[in-house]
Amino acid sequence: MKSFYFSTRTAYLMIAVTATLLLHNVVHTADGWLVDFEKAKAQAAKEGKSLLMEFTGSDWCPPCKSLAEKVLTKEVFKKEVPKDFVLLKLDNPRDKSKQTPEEIEQYKTLSKKYGIQGVPTIFLADAKGRPYWQTVGYSGDPADKYVANLKDQLKTLAKRDAAFAKASEASGSEKAKHIADGLSLVSSELALNTYSDEVAEIIKLDANNEAGLKSKYEGLKNSVVFKADLENVMRTGGDDPKAVLAAIDKLIEEKKPTGEARQEALFYKGSIYFRDDKAKAKATLLEAQKLAPASETGKRITGILDRFFKE
Repeated sequence: MKSFYFSTRTAYLMIAVTATLLLHNVVHTADGWLVDFEKAKAQAAKEGKSLLMEFTGSDWCPPCKSLAEKVLTKEVFKKEVPKDFVLLKLDNPRDKSKQTPEEIEQYKTLSKKYGIQGVPTIFLADAKGRPYWQTVGYSGDPADKYVANLKDQLKTLAKRDAAFAKASEASGSEKAKHIADGLSLVSSELALNTYSDEVAEIIKLDANNEAGLKSKYEGLKNSVVFKADLENVMRTGGDDPKAVLAAIDKLIEEKKPTGEARQEALFYKGSIYFRDDKAKAKATLLEAQKLAPASETGKRITGILDRFFKE
């Protein structure tokens, strides 16, 4: 009887422990999606898969809800996508009562790292979290087409890895060029934030700027710092437009930004002028647009000019 008691008790404890572990796993998943970045990376590395990272606002964002309803919950997505990708949901809901403090802080950290401008944003990334493809918003594609496009992006990963493989067989500025080819699949700012080791190696390999890559990436680094300083000015400048404009001008004078960084500063100036001086706003926005018409800010400026200054 005693041995039966102990064996029964042991079995009960085993069941309880197993149930606890299963519950712990459920807490960290939602409909098959992980919600912990580090665990998702570990699982992707273990299974030899990529990450599919969805930045979303599940309870307030209409396109996010539409994407979930028309794609992410469909059988073709749930059956096919996990064959190649570990699913990671990074949610920023208004109602955070069901999230842990760690999840809330994780979203803040990763949204900054990956440069999230809007949701839904989908990234495909390797097991280290280095992205090779992204899409913002939801175009309305049916689930089967959406899934086929996701799987097709594995070719993009293969292209990146082929460039990195060539780099491993080269040296000096030639190696730097191959690494840069691999990074060209993502935006420069995203590369700086998520491929920091590769960027550092490019700068080191092209120390004499033979390939023009050292100056390019050091310039991009300076641009990122400038944009952070600019955002700080806009955030802390107060309600006096003249004071904010003066602070922006001072920052431009000190940092001497070029390209997209300068465009961003002029865009902010144009936005401030728009309140009281439409002519100056238009002139400033046109100047900004010319610096980088195809950039995200350049496209926004084009939309503003078409909407408010069309003659």
